[in-house]
Amino acid sequence: MAADRLSRWLVALALALGLAGAAAAVAAQAPPDEADAGPVAAEAATVDDDPASDPAIAAEIERLAQDDADLARRVQAVMARVPALAGVRVEVTSGLATLRGSVDTEAMVEVAGQLANAVDGVVAVDNRVYLETALERRLAPVLADGMERLRRLVAALPLLGLALAIVVGLHLLGGLLVRLLAPLRRFSRNPFLADLMHQALRLAITLVGVLVALDLLGATALVGAVLGAAGIVGLAVGFAFKDLVENYIAGILLSLRQPFAPNDHVVIDGHEGRVATLTARATTLITLDGNHLRLPNALVFKAVILNYTRNPTRRFVFEFGIGNGEDLVRARELCLQALASTPGVVGQPPPAMLVRALADSSVTVRCSAWVDQRQASFGKVQSEAIQAVKAALEGAGMDLPEPIYRIQLAAPGPLPVPAAVAVGPAPVAPPATAAVSTGRTPRPPAAPAAAADVAPEVHIDAQVEDEARQHAEDNLLRADGPRE
Repeated sequence: MAADRLSRWLVALALALGLAGAAAAVAAQAPPDEADAGPVAAEAATVDDDPASDPAIAAEIERLAQDDADLARRVQAVMARVPALAGVRVEVTSGLATLRGSVDTEAMVEVAGQLANAVDGVVAVDNRVYLETALERRLAPVLADGMERLRRLVAALPLLGLALAIVVGLHLLGGLLVRLLAPLRRFSRNPFLADLMHQALRLAITLVGVLVALDLLGATALVGAVLGAAGIVGLAVGFAFKDLVENYIAGILLSLRQPFAPNDHVVIDGHEGRVATLTARATTLITLDGNHLRLPNALVFKAVILNYTRNPTRRFVFEFGIGNGEDLVRARELCLQALASTPGVVGQPPPAMLVRALADSSVTVRCSAWVDQRQASFGKVQSEAIQAVKAALEGAGMDLPEPIYRIQLAAPGPLPVPAAVAVGPAPVAPPATAAVSTGRTPRPPAAPAAAADVAPEVHIDAQVEDEARQHAEDNLLRADGPRE
């Protein structure tokens, strides 16, 4: 269209120029009388100098103006279809569309230019639309949008109520289902894990209600956004509370494995004591000194655990030295008799004595015996056994040497005299030094105690029971639970 209109303008201009040239040529070939032809020639020259006076040119100019007016009306009609652009005015000159007026948002300025440029016949767009700054004009669309949102909210209240009822109903249904399944926890091998599964079931039912409600409201796209945000938040929380999460998971695994039972005597990572409680985060021990010791579950799960209570029969061992000149067979008989007669020592397995080493001034022997920890205190029985063995050997007059040094002295003799100058009788050899006695005077055997106290210590048990009572709800250990 623009090319056609330009060609028409050029044709009209060429036609006007041609007509003007022809008139000038005719006037030059036959000049009229100056007196008679003066007014006529002047009038003709005036007519020939104005191309618009030609009917054809005038018609073409009028048609082009009509085309611009039609194009302006079409562009104005397009603007009127957008309420925010209803106030924009359009002017078209030779295909150039000039836009004037104001809009409420910056985006509408660009939209006005794009719509005008899309109309067929528009050669170019001069966008002079500006952003309205009047307060009442700027507040009007905001208030209108707020009222529209309020109207839609009021219209959606019944649907929102139904969605909320679905969420609450499924949440209550999950709680009811958990309460109905609560008696089954008594038959579970791990009540803590059963309770955890019940809570997970209740949460899953509630989440199903939330998803159904969002789908009813047409906000399923929000689910993906919420789950994505929850995943990112969960990852960040996992890194921030890594130790806490690790201890919690280790607590669950320990409750499943149960490598120890309540009141077991254990050594965990070098820490010795009686097991009091196992919570979701830490394992509590009562040391043999009566102290309260908390170990992180992650440490307990990865540590080497020595459980003295798992096997009730426990062996004690002690070593000592006997003089090199003593009868080891007799010493063995005395040791075994003393160990067998010690209260708390069991007959099977029987006590034993082994020769461990031959030193410079003694023979190292090792005595061992077994104690039933359910019936007697391990430490007390060991103490009584050492006393009994010592008393038996000393009563038999056997040497239990201390780490001492023995110094032997000899009488001094005359200095040697060379043979060439020796005078008189040969020197008499000095008498031999008497041997130093190394024996020990036998001691009478010590009278045994009337009744040795080897009963198990109960004060630690009382502390363990008190700690277990204080954390009864959080304690994951069960005496009748599964054992690893």
